[in-house]
Amino acid sequence: KEWHAIQLRLTLDVPIWRLATHFETVIHDLIEFQNALPSEAKELASQLEKLRSGLERTVQASQSIFEKTQTVIELSHRLFNEMDFRLLFDPSKKLFSIGYRVADGQLDASYYDLMASEARLTSFIAIAKGDVPASHWFRLGRGMTPVKNGNAMVSWSGSMFEYLMPSLVMHSPEGSIIEKTCQLSVARQIEYGEERDVPWGISESAYNKRDLHLTYQYSNFGVPDLGLKRGLGSDVVIAPYATMLASMYDALAAVKNLRTLRELGGEGPFGYYEAIDFTAARLPEGQKHAVVKTYMAHHQGMSLVAINNVLKNGLMRNRFHAHPLVQAAELLLQERMPRNITSNRPNEKSFLVNYVKEEVETVSRNYHTVNRPVPTTQLLSNGDYSLMLTTSGGGYSKYKDLAINRWREDVTKDNWGTFLFLKDVTSGKIWSATYQPTCFDAESYNVTFLEDRARFNRVDDKIHCEMEVLLSPEHPAEIRHLSLTNTDTKEREIEITSYFEVVLNSAAADSAHPAFSNLFVQTEYVPGLNTL
Repeated sequence: KEWHAIQLRLTLDVPIWRLATHFETVIHDLIEFQNALPSEAKELASQLEKLRSGLERTVQASQSIFEKTQTVIELSHRLFNEMDFRLLFDPSKKLFSIGYRVADGQLDASYYDLMASEARLTSFIAIAKGDVPASHWFRLGRGMTPVKNGNAMVSWSGSMFEYLMPSLVMHSPEGSIIEKTCQLSVARQIEYGEERDVPWGISESAYNKRDLHLTYQYSNFGVPDLGLKRGLGSDVVIAPYATMLASMYDALAAVKNLRTLRELGGEGPFGYYEAIDFTAARLPEGQKHAVVKTYMAHHQGMSLVAINNVLKNGLMRNRFHAHPLVQAAELLLQERMPRNITSNRPNEKSFLVNYVKEEVETVSRNYHTVNRPVPTTQLLSNGDYSLMLTTSGGGYSKYKDLAINRWREDVTKDNWGTFLFLKDVTSGKIWSATYQPTCFDAESYNVTFLEDRARFNRVDDKIHCEMEVLLSPEHPAEIRHLSLTNTDTKEREIEITSYFEVVLNSAAADSAHPAFSNLFVQTEYVPGLNTL
């Protein structure tokens, strides 16, 4: 009987703040049970001793966890109470600005003015906290758009994030305008996916476009007839986290859609990827979709909270609404869908935007000889960093007013600049990627000056050499890309050496006193970066 009582206590679901006291009672009962055992039950006594030791460690761990939890609670309360949403609130408009321009010391001129927005969670909390008046809630736009057999509030970009993110922690009372809008937005998302013959679930996300650092770009996407933003129909980007959010309103449809996304390669080692891009203009030739293989922590977090709500009957929402401040403002969420309303579906022609782009032919200049009366030049610049090249390979580089390399204006020689030397290790033959500075005639020599780069091609003894020179559009950097192709039947070993005279001073000062300028230049090799 005593043992069954101990077993029962061990299986009870106990709140964390009562764990230590609860297990101390269990340990006390366990000691009494051990003392009552007959002396011959040594094996059982040994097992009970291990159990008691484990429970004692549990008591210590639970006390530590409880203390840490209390610290987190106190910190959360302090941070919450110190927040002042009035900084972003415009009293004259009774709306929140999208941000505060620190440099100008004023609010941004754009505002969150729609009820169907992720910002309604901020509005609700700010009102519940007392930072802004309740009248702000009724300044939020409630424009309607027809969806299926009903009407839903229109959002800015028609994304799942705008409609459903607040539902992660905030109740949408049955029959309310918010609940009806969320349900219809999910239904319309599913319907729109069928219309475009793709999986459903469109929201703001990364998409199949990268910058120079290969970082995926980010934008807002949505269903055209749910959003005010024009051009939404031009992109089709499906975000799995949007399906996770929708699972709170249609779990079965969400599970089916997630399986489809998995079949398309949308799932990775750490869960579902950020998105699958079906926009034809951004797809490689022959592909129907591109998986955006990256993860965004806040999208993964929203997915986990949504799944928790589905499996635990809205646990996170119940916790949020357990707070007295939230309970005091719950009446705002009870707003019903009006009976007699006027709704307008956006013009279908506005869903797609025609972009007009002037087609400009690529300008290029081609030269096959360096024997010209006056050197032919190419000038490149990104604003701060400038580069001048001649057809023979001479020229200068400068950063603002600083000369990078030594150069002299001498049309008779044109042998100043940055050069790449090539050496055949077997034969000992030496030549350069450009005509200068070795001045050896190549079997074939061609120079192409494009708008954004210069390209030098030459062939020497069955070695084809191509050098491209261009500037970084984002950084003060010059790139020289050398490609060598061996058209011979035997293996060739080529040694490459780069060379230029470093100045790092104004061109005028270097021209006046080059030896003096050299005194202030020191060269150092950095092994880890293989850099001078």
